[in-house]
Amino acid sequence: MKTATIREAQHHLSKLVDEVIETGNGVVLTRRGKQVVKLLPVQAPTSDSSDLMNWNDAIRERNEALGDLPQLKRNPVLEMREEERY
Repeated sequence: MKTATIREAQHHLSKLVDEVIETGNGVVLTRRGKQVVKLLPVQAPTSDSSDLMNWNDAIRERNEALGDLPQLKRNPVLEMREEERY
């Protein structure tokens, strides 16, 4: 695990956070040579596309379910607009 001083963290916090997010490894912050804080990622980075595949499956299932509904021959919004015109 990488270490950095509190002073370095004050000046480069966004870089440290980006590194933690990208690598998934934490950073230990030290004060006067003693470990005081650990920066850890909330969730480890995922490099696989399983979420994308699941999303595509959900869309496909939704489209199949909607395919069973009867199609409207007219657009009700357009009909209501036409009724309001003189």
